[in-house]
Amino acid sequence: MSYSKLESIDFGSNNWCLKLQPIYNSCLLTSLSNGRVEMIDWATHKSIQQIQAHATSINDMVIINNDRISGHLVATAAEDAVKIYDLKSNDCVATLKNGKSAPFLSLDSRHGLLACGTELSGVDAELHLYDIRSWQEPLRSLVDSHHDDITSINFHPSDPNVLLSGSTDGYVNIYDLTQQEEDDALHQVINFASIHSCGWLSPKRIYTLSHMETYGIHELNDKRDEPTEPKPIEFGDIRKPWDCNYVIDVYPGFIATGKTEEGKSELKLIPLDHEKPDLQSAIKISSAHDEEVVRDVLVPYQHEDLLYSCGEDGCLKVWKSSAGPLNVPQEFWQYSEKIDVFDGTVAEVEMVDSEAPDNECQQPPSDVDAVLNDNDKKRKRKKERRSKEKSKSESKGSSKGHRYHPY
Repeated sequence: MSYSKLESIDFGSNNWCLKLQPIYNSCLLTSLSNGRVEMIDWATHKSIQQIQAHATSINDMVIINNDRISGHLVATAAEDAVKIYDLKSNDCVATLKNGKSAPFLSLDSRHGLLACGTELSGVDAELHLYDIRSWQEPLRSLVDSHHDDITSINFHPSDPNVLLSGSTDGYVNIYDLTQQEEDDALHQVINFASIHSCGWLSPKRIYTLSHMETYGIHELNDKRDEPTEPKPIEFGDIRKPWDCNYVIDVYPGFIATGKTEEGKSELKLIPLDHEKPDLQSAIKISSAHDEEVVRDVLVPYQHEDLLYSCGEDGCLKVWKSSAGPLNVPQEFWQYSEKIDVFDGTVAEVEMVDSEAPDNECQQPPSDVDAVLNDNDKKRKRKKERRSKEKSKSESKGSSKGHRYHPY
């Protein structure tokens, strides 16, 4: 299968084209490093509307509630704030800031919520959750779990109570949002490396992609106090085996990579066969964005013979397949089927010997004291596990070297 260039929309060589978000009933959105959002008509591939959302580069952009069919609210994250725009009126309906005035780097929106991740400010980076029906104050804030920039956030598509976040501190955190205390909500910590992207491959499988181009697949832990965590699949540095310089991202059905060397560039789509990259069936596009980095790609569900790509050359390009539809799924699984990922597993309760020594007269604890003591033990064990996990990752020498920064 080969692709030929159908259209090229140029926003200027000094104006990087960073991310693509489809709203299939209206337009394709692309975010730019000059702080603007462009709305592109699906039929003509012309810009039909512009929003000057920020004065600086847009670090992330999502459709509110992930409504890719008829959504009309978009969130953009930048150095100054997260802004919510109504695409019908072109108005900013909300401006979200954090107490530290830290730049916002990452976003996700599902299940009636918007999650916003910040750059490191002080000793921690912060993750704020908003109810999309009210932008006044965060519904909840997780402020102690990451100690460097939060670069990737993903709600579980089928379980509204589960959220994951990745950071340049080298960790991917999985949260159980039914737990009110942050320490209790932090269900699992995955050691990896400085995170470029992380997400859900299946209801209980998580991928991690680092800024050093290392890749891994991990299993979601159950609720037992001492879970048996399956050994992750570690691909290591994938640049040589996958014949690329960098991974753009992981998408339903494929992984997109890029390569630039000796004046030549290549965009490559590697199909996923049950999570395994099928290198033999990879689709290659030569000189996709000249010698510049490709930032995002999209295969639209209504025209699967087309591929959209955007990059640091300031262009949005449209490619047409010579062999018909690419036949990639729009979701990793059917997200509409709601799942309780922890169903069937419960936290273990430590049993204590109720028989006191004969030579002692002990006052039996009250029910409240027993519950408090048990909770204290669980928190202590969780903290010990987290400390152990994080000390191991420090020995890996995880780096904060960003592959590329839009600002």
